[in-house]
Amino acid sequence: MKTSLRLTIALIVIFGLAVAGVAVARLAWPSVEQPIAFSHRLHVTDLGSACTDCHLYAESGVRATIPNLETCGFCHEEAQTESPDEARLVEHIEAGEPIPWRKVYRVPDHVYFSHRRHTAIAGIDCTECHGAMEEQEEPVSRPAVRITMNGCMDCHDENGVSNDCLLCHK
Repeated sequence: MKTSLRLTIALIVIFGLAVAGVAVARLAWPSVEQPIAFSHRLHVTDLGSACTDCHLYAESGVRATIPNLETCGFCHEEAQTESPDEARLVEHIEAGEPIPWRKVYRVPDHVYFSHRRHTAIAGIDCTECHGAMEEQEEPVSRPAVRITMNGCMDCHDENGVSNDCLLCHK
């Protein structure tokens, strides 16, 4: 077989594997559409909000919360801009109608994970698991960092934390 034919076949196989890899990743971590556009960049970088200003209990509880109406209402009881999405947010607040935010990060039911243990006690920054959210101008549609068991175990190894199964698995 000629070298150019072998090279062409190899490139086709590599391209096919790359396409298959992207397809599998999208199936394993499907994207979600958020009901209201939200810019983490505006809130964190431009306005100086901290993750814990909106995601309550990230440092004090097992679970960090997705912002509820009361949390959003602290700053958005009235619209601050002419944005149609902010107007919809204010409508939700005024009507007392919860915003149907869709979770992007999910911890499997068989895993015990405490935000407090990781953020407040171990001092891990939110970006380690959630990526550079302060750069996101669009609503989050899929995890910026894929949370996997191997990733967690690697982090535990690097930080001298036990990888005993019962530490994280129910």
